Amino acid sequence: MPRKDIVLIAVEVRKWDLEANKITLVNYFLIDNDEHVLTFDIGIQQPPEMVEEVLGKLRFEAEKMLQKGKKSDELEVAFDNETFLRQKVYNYFKRITSELNNPRRKKGQTRMILTTHMDVYNENQDVSFLPKRIQFYVVLNWARKYYNRDDWKRAVDPLRQLVKVNSEYGPGFKMLARSLKKIRKYDEAMRMYEKYAEIEKTVEARLDLAKSYRKGKVFDKSETIYKGILKEEPKNKEAHIGLAQILYATKKPEYLDILDELHKQDSGWLKHWLVDEFNFRIYVPAKKSLSAVQAAKFLGFKKIFELTQRAFKNELPSHFNPSKARIGFYKEELENWAMVMNRFKCLPEEISLYPDRIDKEDADLDMSPDGRGNAGKKNGSSAQPATKVEDILTQIRARKAQRLAEEAARAEKPAPSKNGASKKGGPKKKRKKSVKPSTKA
Repeated sequence: MPRKDIVLIAVEVRKWDLEANKITLVNYFLIDNDEHVLTFDIGIQQPPEMVEEVLGKLRFEAEKMLQKGKKSDELEVAFDNETFLRQKVYNYFKRITSELNNPRRKKGQTRMILTTHMDVYNENQDVSFLPKRIQFYVVLNWARKYYNRDDWKRAVDPLRQLVKVNSEYGPGFKMLARSLKKIRKYDEAMRMYEKYAEIEKTVEARLDLAKSYRKGKVFDKSETIYKGILKEEPKNKEAHIGLAQILYATKKPEYLDILDELHKQDSGWLKHWLVDEFNFRIYVPAKKSLSAVQAAKFLGFKKIFELTQRAFKNELPSHFNPSKARIGFYKEELENWAMVMNRFKCLPEEISLYPDRIDKEDADLDMSPDGRGNAGKKNGSSAQPATKVEDILTQIRARKAQRLAEEAARAEKPAPSKNGASKKGGPKKKRKKSVKPSTKA
């Protein structure tokens, strides 16, 4: 009788229903070195019963998959390293049931499952003893669980390990490049995009590389890739708008010709791209810097908070300096952004600009960071207006200063120790014992 082994890689709780007393599990496993993903419900019972139900369902579904389209029913399906696997799954469900039945849970507190993911092989475990194919999927699962929930920093190390296990796996380089870019390691991210494009050799991979070069301001390499793609695919919209981005960034007006042509072809696509994707930063030295107050006046905002809120949502071009906790703007970028938004009717209302207000005092502008009044004004004079970030940092610093002051005050109070000495000063003088009068009647 032929035998097929199931290699379970990971189990994840997708959701739970305490009224129906069941949980939904996503199971990642291998058969014949191919990965499969299976989702099903099991009842919330004692851990041994939950183990039996999970393994039984996995075995049953695996048999159905393997026998599909085959005449013979003679097939044995078993789990690889089953004794170890049973113990691992048992510990997982024991943890889940303990969390659901936590006796320390406060009255009225919702019953929760915190241990949602289980790796059969832990990240701190050496898996070099496993066959290469299984190693690959084990490490891929480690990386994927972080990458899929946008935990870029924790995804980087397993992704680095993944591309070492299989140096020809293009998507691994793409995920690593994106994760590195998200944590601002741009040079390394660019190298990973180069490796990804070298392996995949697809238009999609080349577009990703061109975008990486463009965001890294390596405009000549980016332009070469975009033009090469357009020779093969003259109607490729992403390559066209990529060229428009380079022309815009270097302050060349020809970018508008490309945008006009794209608008004729697909106005909806262009509007979406301009609002959500287009980078309105201009990389030339001669630009007029504006403070948040000046930018708010320039754009006609009544409250500075409205401006900073939109800036932090990337709804208009801005520059945030994390070291100084300040947000700034450039007049030319705001002008071009407004002109493009109006030209292609991207926003519900047309944007109006007020250049004459930039350096003019405006009593109607609400300087307060929360937009609830001119909190920056004291004794009839205007203080330096704060941005939302500055306001939050000020509150944090104030709380920290208060905490440090309280700790210092506590440290100054002498406290008795076990040997009769106080925390400040020398040993206490011995006192004569006195007999206390009895309190009994």
